[in-house]
Amino acid sequence: MESSRFITGEPAAAGAEIERLRRANDALVAQVAAVGELPQGAEEARRTFLDRAEMVRRCADEPVTIGVLGVHSTGKTLLLNMLLGRPDLLPSGYAPTTGNVTVLHLRPSDEAGEARLTGARVEFLNETDLTGCLKALFEAVRETAEGSGKLDPQALAELDGLLPEGPGRFTAEGWGGLVRWFEERGWPAGSTALRLRVLELLAFRTACLAGREVLGREEQVDFATLSASAIRLDTDVLRTAQGDLPPRPGPGLPIRPGGRLTEEALAEAFAFVRRIHLDVLVPTSVWPLADLGAESVSLVDFPGLGSLASKERDAYLADQEIDRLTSIVVMLDAESPYDEAPLGLITRFERTRSTKLAPSCLVVANRLDRLPGGLRPAEGAPDPLRTEAVLGHSDALRTLLGIAEQAVTHGHTDRVTLTSALYARLRLEDAAGTEARVEVGSAEETRACADGWRRLAQRLNAGDPGRPLGALLEAAAADGGIGRLRDTIARHVAEHGMPLRLDRMNRLVSERAEAQRDLARALRPDDRRPAGRPTPEQRELRRLLVQVARNARGLLQNVRPQMDQAEGDAGLRAAVEERVVGDVYRWPEWRQLLEAVERGVVPIRHLDRRELRPNDTGELERGFDAALERLDSQIVDLDQTLLDRWIRARDEEAGELRRRISELLDGAQGDAGVLDWAEPFLAFGWVRREVEHARGTAGTAPPPGSAPPPVRQESAQVQDFPLRRDHGLPWHPDYPVPHGWPADELEKRRHQIQVMAVRRELVNALTRKVMLQAERRRRALVDDVRAALARRLETLPQGDYGRLAAEALGVVRRSDDAVLGALSESLLQDGRGDL
Repeated sequence: MESSRFITGEPAAAGAEIERLRRANDALVAQVAAVGELPQGAEEARRTFLDRAEMVRRCADEPVTIGVLGVHSTGKTLLLNMLLGRPDLLPSGYAPTTGNVTVLHLRPSDEAGEARLTGARVEFLNETDLTGCLKALFEAVRETAEGSGKLDPQALAELDGLLPEGPGRFTAEGWGGLVRWFEERGWPAGSTALRLRVLELLAFRTACLAGREVLGREEQVDFATLSASAIRLDTDVLRTAQGDLPPRPGPGLPIRPGGRLTEEALAEAFAFVRRIHLDVLVPTSVWPLADLGAESVSLVDFPGLGSLASKERDAYLADQEIDRLTSIVVMLDAESPYDEAPLGLITRFERTRSTKLAPSCLVVANRLDRLPGGLRPAEGAPDPLRTEAVLGHSDALRTLLGIAEQAVTHGHTDRVTLTSALYARLRLEDAAGTEARVEVGSAEETRACADGWRRLAQRLNAGDPGRPLGALLEAAAADGGIGRLRDTIARHVAEHGMPLRLDRMNRLVSERAEAQRDLARALRPDDRRPAGRPTPEQRELRRLLVQVARNARGLLQNVRPQMDQAEGDAGLRAAVEERVVGDVYRWPEWRQLLEAVERGVVPIRHLDRRELRPNDTGELERGFDAALERLDSQIVDLDQTLLDRWIRARDEEAGELRRRISELLDGAQGDAGVLDWAEPFLAFGWVRREVEHARGTAGTAPPPGSAPPPVRQESAQVQDFPLRRDHGLPWHPDYPVPHGWPADELEKRRHQIQVMAVRRELVNALTRKVMLQAERRRRALVDDVRAALARRLETLPQGDYGRLAAEALGVVRRSDDAVLGALSESLLQDGRGDL
């Protein structure tokens, strides 16, 4: 059945209807949650209803979400970078985005000069998603095996029942049958496609044996780990599948609960990755995200699909994302204008849906600079220039635009953009005065292409006004089409995004209404739950308490990695170097020396002249010692700031747990005091107080702001100062000139570049010294935080979280028949929640 996506009219009306449905949904949820214990069998129906209602609420609250969908190698990464105004934001072929759904959470900034990554997280499949993904992969293996024509019916029949299920999927024995079938039947058949599918399925075996602990988790990681090819599409898998012998499956190295997610751990658990989340700060001067009409905006970068190297896991994960999208940007490759694979992707996703995706789609044809044959022949057409004449000279462009119109439905060329991300990059680098990072020939050819588009656009706009091709080429010539693409996205979100969301919300409301009717029918039986059986609230609170305890036990191992993460991408050393360079470069000695330069050389300073510039290393040595004191104070401040960041990050991580527990306890009649042990692991401000108290009383580390232990000045100078003490500089009149020096050697030593060399020596020496002190302070801070956590961990219960949940919630109120009957009637009458 086809959905009517545009019956709602104005976007404002769609937004108002979404808000009305959300309020009605919330009222229904409150009514269902208000009753106490339900009859046996009705609790499952209530849980299903509440799950469906939660999907309705999420649909109403979700951010504007723009998906970018395309096949492999269409320049998608560079286009995304240019959309955000920074060519090197994500490196081309950036490993994490190659084989995963990557969500870029965009946050506007008036202060940022350029877009930058501010955080990264890895979200893993939960057990429900894992089950669905494994079933889809197993079906793909079966279909590929049947379609290969290389396996007899007996071999195909032996596949039945080999997919491990339940707890068995987390044991080597559970996978044993499938591994044997692969080695004895699947691999010898010689089908590369079948081998690829089975290898992918066996990657889940590795993850199941190693990473069960990560299921359902979302973990922060640093950019270095993400960029180390740990989370990637295996580029060697095709070569493996074409080899002579099947690979032996590995043992699956266990990932310790609460342990840091290293490159090796992520490689083991790669198949479990659900999404990569990247937080991106976007300058409003680059892209005013407020124009999209939402408080938050996300770009969803899909893994490249549609080739032999594409994985069934990728397609399955992409299929789960489609319904969340406000707009879908479908990428075509102008270098391959006859490739209809992107249309095949849309068709594939539509097979499992009752709606067409075309109204949600925008099309961008990238790499216009590589269009076969180019558009130069069209410049020879006479004036007045018409669209037909240009397309007559370029069958490639005609075909490309035809495929684009099929993706968005004919007539909606306002949703099509021609782009050249490479030209957009060249323009940005030209404006910044930086050297082009592409081959000179490619840069010149691309600029020449853009000049040709500009000339054609001017002639088309004059000779064929109102037709879209002139505007498309004009936008491509202006900035590679990036500005038009941003405008097209904003317009589509405003005009169609809210109606599309309302349509999806109506479908979700209908699904919730079915669960409503099931719940209403389940309320009619009169039997009751046995008194001792835990209620859903008790089970949920027990689950949350177990999660709190698990997270708490993982804190000790993670303090230093988490602080490194809070420090930023480059870590402690970069913070130290930044402060050292800033301090040394402000010394007045450098200005005095460089201002005295004559023809590139520092002249000899005679002792009877009253110049301020230093003649020997004594003044630099005094500056060195003073800098050590200043920088030590800055490092103390750095640690205080870092501790505050660490506390905020832990508070944010625990925020959802804190909210859910608070909701369950709200209005409960039990003893909430039995959960006092959990409080320190849901809000971490106490850590600062305990660290400060421990430092103030025990003296395990210097109090914040205090000076370091005294060091003998003379020994410190001898050890740390990198220059010869009390030694003349080359512009000192008594600078010793060894016998046999070339005549120009002294002048070389007085060249201004030597001033920079001296400054660099001082920077390096200060960095080494301050880094040692900073690392000692950092270890002391980590030890103090770990000690504070260890003291609190002693209060953790050793088990029986179910009893604690029951005591905290108190006696569950049972609902009488009159209440249940009234609720049943209400649910049946208000089928769509229009209370």
